[in-house]
Amino acid sequence: MKDIDVLKFKVPALIFSSLFIVAGIIVFILLGFNAGIDFGSGYSESVQIAPLGMTVSYEGSESAVLSVSGTTLTLTFRSASGVEEKEFPSSLYPTAGELGAALAASGLKVKVVDPTLCTDNLVSGFGYPMTLTTSPGRINFATDGEDVTISSLRSALSEIDGVKVQTVGDKNSGAFQVRVLLKENEGQSEAERRINGELSKVYGEENIVVLQSDFVGPKFSSSLFRSSVSAILIAFVLILLYISVRFRISYALSSIIALIHDVLMMLSFVVILRLEVSSTTIAAVLTIIGYSLNNTIVIFDRVRENIKENRGSDPASMVSWSVRQSFSRTFITTLTTLFAIVPLSIFSTGDIRNFAINLIWGLVVGAYSSSIIAPALLMVFHRKFPIDKIKEKKEEEEYSLVD
Repeated sequence: MKDIDVLKFKVPALIFSSLFIVAGIIVFILLGFNAGIDFGSGYSESVQIAPLGMTVSYEGSESAVLSVSGTTLTLTFRSASGVEEKEFPSSLYPTAGELGAALAASGLKVKVVDPTLCTDNLVSGFGYPMTLTTSPGRINFATDGEDVTISSLRSALSEIDGVKVQTVGDKNSGAFQVRVLLKENEGQSEAERRINGELSKVYGEENIVVLQSDFVGPKFSSSLFRSSVSAILIAFVLILLYISVRFRISYALSSIIALIHDVLMMLSFVVILRLEVSSTTIAAVLTIIGYSLNNTIVIFDRVRENIKENRGSDPASMVSWSVRQSFSRTFITTLTTLFAIVPLSIFSTGDIRNFAINLIWGLVVGAYSSSIIAPALLMVFHRKFPIDKIKEKKEEEEYSLVD
């Protein structure tokens, strides 16, 4: 980089960026965004395929509640005379058969389905704490998950259009996150029945435990999208004001257009690879805006200092020299950040993985943009708003004072 004129790369850089963004626009026109439930309205649930160990019910006059904490099942009786709690840790009752016998001895009506299941793997879903009634409540126990793979779950849900499945936690836990976009006029309960109905056909309704669910309606998703766009626009306005005050209008315009370039490059990348567009995508875009802007400001600050110290020099050579001086910092900062982000893209799943992939591309684009695109734009605006004009006026004033 010592003797390279960085501005010579502006034409191929602009051609590459233009072609990539045009490709993204074409794909967007043809296919649109791959919107997640954040922006497309949908239903998501974490579900675990866990065998039914037993059913329990209670016919007494007191209030009876079952709760789970770790591997311990707690039975609480409440009456006018007070509260009584009984704990059933897995260390004392290691199998479903032994646990069932202990619960039956405590006054519950118990039907053990599989006495061999291990109580270390007690599963608590939406049903907990479970208020016991005469209707049987289910107690499920997770297995090693070897018979329930993500491929088998996707196959079970193959009749649902646009369904997305990913593993939650350990791949052998039998826990998965399932997402579907809503049909017209479909609510949360209908979407839940649609998913669980298909799963029940393969695994049995009694073996499905819903751990968590999220629902985003059409109104909320459109509101969230508008808020995200507003956040990006506000960031651009604040950046323009800040750089205009700290530097000059030519620096501000160059920075803003370079940042718009970065955003378009990121969105084109997301559209072309069909990555899911969600709130994490917006978070990645805002992160890269800040990261790229920091690199650009460092370079522009160096430009300003070099012009000040070398009055009368060619501005283009000063800009190119400033980029060369800052290149090692930009390169090392980007590289070390990639060292932290790349493992996330490899070993994580879901939104975290998408966030990491977006950041990787954004970091590369941001470094390339701040080192080539922004300086090239600065020289374009220099023709209208000279970056050394004020300095020259100050210099003339100093000479007149000396005379």
